[in-house]
Amino acid sequence: MKKLLLLLLFPLLGFGQHNFSIIKNNLVWEKVFPGTVMPEEMMKQIKLTGKCQFADFNYNVVDFCINYTSDDLKNFGYRVSPYFLSEGGQCTGMVEFKEGRYKVTIFKLDYYDPDDIMLVLPVNGEILKDGQVRDRDAYERALSYFDQYFTYLFEKIVARDGW
Repeated sequence: MKKLLLLLLFPLLGFGQHNFSIIKNNLVWEKVFPGTVMPEEMMKQIKLTGKCQFADFNYNVVDFCINYTSDDLKNFGYRVSPYFLSEGGQCTGMVEFKEGRYKVTIFKLDYYDPDDIMLVLPVNGEILKDGQVRDRDAYERALSYFDQYFTYLFEKIVARDGW
């Protein structure tokens, strides 16, 4: 019986396990990856993802803006809800480098309005309320989708530096 209860609780424990934090009422995703990739190579690999709107290298930091689609998030469990992910969006961030590791920070996460795809709206307005993540599983799942996608994207970039 104890094992059954643990199995039932295990999926619930997964919620809230992501690399997002709330800084000044803004969702910020931050993760440190091991690796010795050079900034120039990182910028090149970001551009080669086919998702890049821009990437720039200044003072040992790569700034970028990457698009995402609902199809990108489907690999990590996204199906229907929350609605604001249905048209995809874009994220803006930076990569900082230290010896043997690099840190990716995404400080702006936007989505395309499902009713008017030309409008770009901040994800913060949908997920946060009074400086906290809204109390619904759908919002925690959305953060989990983004977390898995960003981790996959930036781990994949480094994995490409070999043949």
